[in-house]
Amino acid sequence: MKSRIQLRSMGWLLAAGLAFGAATAEAASGVTITASQETKVAVGMSEAEVQQSLGRPADIVKYRNAAGPTWVYGVDGATFGVTEFDVDFGSDGKVASAAESVLGDN
Repeated sequence: MKSRIQLRSMGWLLAAGLAFGAATAEAASGVTITASQETKVAVGMSEAEVQQSLGRPADIVKYRNAAGPTWVYGVDGATFGVTEFDVDFGSDGKVASAAESVLGDN
């Protein structure tokens, strides 16, 4: 009897651990956005305002000749295959530009 209870408890702990791990992995990789959410980003917004509007980016890239970082978001339900939404920041930490880029077919 005791071993069944221990196995059941271990099963619940394992399931909880897997669920927590999956949630952590998703948070680490950033959120994906829909095409309609892209309109929330405007030139001049701060990094905090962009993160409040769209959430964490999937990736942050610093290109050699760029004034500031580029935040990269995956786009769910894009019309033209695998699509990213890039938000480019200037040296002042404000949005300089934002645009979609199509990477290829699904």
